[in-house]
Parts: sequence; structure tokens; C-alpha cells
Amino acid sequence: MNIQINQLGYTPDMTKTAVLRGCLGGEMTVRNAAGETVLTLPVTPNRVNIWEDDVAVADFSALTQPGVYTLHCGEEASYPFPVAEHPYDQCLMTLVDMFYYQRCGGEVDHRAGVHAHPACHNTLARVYGTEEIMEVSGGWHDAGDYGRYIVPAAKAVADLLLGWQWNPKAFEKTNLTNLLDEVRWELEWMLKMQRADGAVYHKVSCAKFCGMIMPEDEKEELVISPVSTTATGDFAASMAMASRFYAKVDAAFADRMKQAAVRAWDWLEHAEPMLFRNPEGVSTGGYGDRSDEDERLWAAVELALTCGDEKYLTAAAKGIAAADRTHAPLGWGDMRGYVAVEGMGLDGEIGDICRQWVVDDASRMLDRINAYGITMTERLPWGSNMNISNDGMIFYLAWKLTGEKKFRLAAEKQLHYLLGVNPVGYCYVSCYGSQPMLHPHHRPSVATGVCVPGLLSGGAASGMMDIAAKELLQGTPAGKAFVDDYRSYSTNEICVYWNSPMVALLAALMEA
Repeated sequence: MNIQINQLGYTPDMTKTAVLRGCLGGEMTVRNAAGETVLTLPVTPNRVNIWEDDVAVADFSALTQPGVYTLHCGEEASYPFPVAEHPYDQCLMTLVDMFYYQRCGGEVDHRAGVHAHPACHNTLARVYGTEEIMEVSGGWHDAGDYGRYIVPAAKAVADLLLGWQWNPKAFEKTNLTNLLDEVRWELEWMLKMQRADGAVYHKVSCAKFCGMIMPEDEKEELVISPVSTTATGDFAASMAMASRFYAKVDAAFADRMKQAAVRAWDWLEHAEPMLFRNPEGVSTGGYGDRSDEDERLWAAVELALTCGDEKYLTAAAKGIAAADRTHAPLGWGDMRGYVAVEGMGLDGEIGDICRQWVVDDASRMLDRINAYGITMTERLPWGSNMNISNDGMIFYLAWKLTGEKKFRLAAEKQLHYLLGVNPVGYCYVSCYGSQPMLHPHHRPSVATGVCVPGLLSGGAASGMMDIAAKELLQGTPAGKAFVDDYRSYSTNEICVYWNSPMVALLAALMEA
């Protein structure tokens, strides 16, 4: 497909652009479902070479009448797409349902069809290196595997709560699950992972990844890996943040989370950095880090907002003033973006600094945007689609802070890329669009032979890290380094913390 559009469509007032690959012709026509030409538009002669393609960007924003359309240029045609007031409602609900499908420790009921399963991983778990056993059932399976990890869990919780904060009305319609109920499922598990002294265990999983089986069929011993300061900092931050959202829903639960956050902070205050590496014999996801300063600072900011105590305010102010504010990344390995985003809620100069931090980062990213609307060109990391959703969140906030339309357009371009305006022409959300991702590295999807809907693929990754990528993608330019093959964990795995920023971005852009 050489005319790439958002396969889920556009709202009438959106800026609408298509990417055209190759020399297709000097004009583009827009045809309705009856095949009638409703617009004829010039194609810009300003072509650029990107990822071994000559591409042009064509603007068809003049198309505002609701309906179903195709774009035509030369002998090429796009996939059909709608223009509608609410083209993304169903997709958002399904992106949220993903978390229900990922539930651990409880039944996923008959509404999930072939993916329904009884409670899994609900045996007692052993604390690594000891004979101590604990009950830590619940939460979400992190990704295509069945491990549960505190660090990415905190990012997922924060993203989903931000999406709720920005546009709660977007979540009024539901399929399988309510957003706040679903986030609580994860929070209840996270609380079980806190030690009596306030420290938080880094993860629970089996010692090794299992085969492509259903979750209830993984029967190996569950192992709780040692505590880390990164997990404890992220736990403190996400618990303090969540307590504010649940205060009116369940005051007792909110207070329980606040007190857990305080205990985690009290332990952190006297703890030297304990950066996680997998202990001997454990080879599941590590989520290691080179520093815990950003996690500690995020915790200080969230506790300052939740508790208002001077010690948290002082720690937040001191940390923000000293922080590297050249970027505002949204974790999981670097939580400075959450410091900036949440720090905007602090009073006085610190709030002003955080607001400027967000706008400055968005401005710097604007300078790097390419023809496909994203900021990455030379190298795309594992999980690049997470980065693209994260960038969209920052662009959205910069628009809200400044009112400058350029930031809103940039946020929309991140969404368009994920839904089809990309070099491989895939809608990266499983089971959506004219060319959907259907074969993720995701054990339930492989075990049943049926793809779970609403999974955001990790997307193009230039590292050639798995057998399928090495076999099928050698020599492929970075933006095209994607294969819809379950063996390709480096380009086509799924993760709760990849879905979560897309949920936040989509909800934000659906704001009336």
C-alpha cells in the first residue's frame, strides 16, 4: 500500500494528511463510497527520502463531511476510511479491555471467548533465596509472558490514571471492564508486593519463560525477586498518585495506598541504591536501571501532591531544581516525564518550572519530526510504539499549556502513525484497521490461534534481536523493521505499559 492513511479514520475537524510513497502523480482525488470524486488536491512536489522511500505528504483536511472515502493518486488507492464524529470509541474500549485479558490470579470469564480461562498463578510464591512464602496473586501479566513486574506496572497505572484525568467521559462506554476497576486490580496486587518495612519486591514470575501455553497451564514455582529502590520508588509514586483518584470512590482503599506510599518513602530515605539485576537462576524480564534518582523524585512529587507535608515538598523542589530537564521521558526506565507532568500541580515556581519543562521538551521534539510525523529516524528501539505514544502525551500537554495548534497536530500525528500512517502500512492495534496486526508475541493469542483484540504492537525495532527479525528483516531500514510474526518478540510483542500510553493519548485526543 503506497497511500498511507489512518485506517480507523478522522474526525471532521482534524488536520488530515496522507503519506504517499513513490512518484504516484501530481494530484490526489478523494472519492466517496459511491466512487464519486468529491475533492481534487495537488500533491506537494517537496518529496523527501526516508527509510529508502521517496515520500510526499498530501493534505486533505478540506474533507469534513462524514462518510467513507478512499484516496487515489495515479494508479494507487488507499484503504477505505471513515470521517466521523467518534471514529475511535470502540478502539479505546478494546485497548482498555486488553488489561482485562491480561488479568492474573482471577477468572477471565466467558465474555473473552476462546481466551477465557480460570484463575492462574494463584499458588504461594517463594521469596528468592529464602524459605519464606507469600500470597501475591492478582495484577496483570506484563506482556506476552506471564511475569508481573512492579516497575512497568507503575508506568501503566500512571498512564491510565492520566487518561482518566484528561478525559473521564471517554471511558463512560465500556466493553469488558471499567477503567478504574481495572486499575484497582493491578494496585491490589502491587500492595501485596510490599515488605513489612516498606521496601517493595521487584517482581514475581517463574524462574524462566514458559512455552506458548495458556496462563493456567504454567505450573512452575513462582519466585519473588529481591527488593529494589527503583521498584520501591515507583511503587511509592504510583500509590500516592492513585490514592487521589480513589479518594471519592473508596476512601479506605485510598488511605491504604497513601499509607503504603509513605512507608515506601520512609524506607527509601535511608536506603542506598539497590538497582535490580536478575538473581542467579532467574531469567525472566529484568527491568533493571542505571539510576534510581528519577524514581525517588517522582515519589517525592506524588507524595507532596497527596500529603502536602513539607518534607515531600522540599524533596520535590530540590530534586526538580537539580534535575536534567533536557527531556521529559515517560518511563519505564526514566520517570522524569512523570515528574514534569505531575510536578505541574505543585504551587509556585516549581510548578512553573515543570510546565516549562513539558513545553520545552515538546518544542525540541517538533524539530525532529519526520515525514511520518514521529521523532525517530536512524534507530527505533524495542517498543518504539510506546515512545511514539509517550511523545503524543507530551505534545498534547504542551498544546493544553500553550494553546498552540502545532502541538495538537503533532499529538495527532503520533496517533495516525500507530493506526496506519507508517512505512509498513499496518494498523498496529490488533484486529483493527484494513491491515491489522494479527500475530503478536503473546502467549494466549498463540496458544488459542486467535489474536486477542486491542493489543498495541511494540512496532518497528532496528536491533534484529530475535530469530524472526534476523531471518526476515536483515538489511531493512529502521522504520520498516517490523514483522507480524509471533516469533518476533523484538518487533511484535505486546505490553501493558505499551497499551497504557496509547489509552491516555487516544482519550486525550477524543476530548471534546
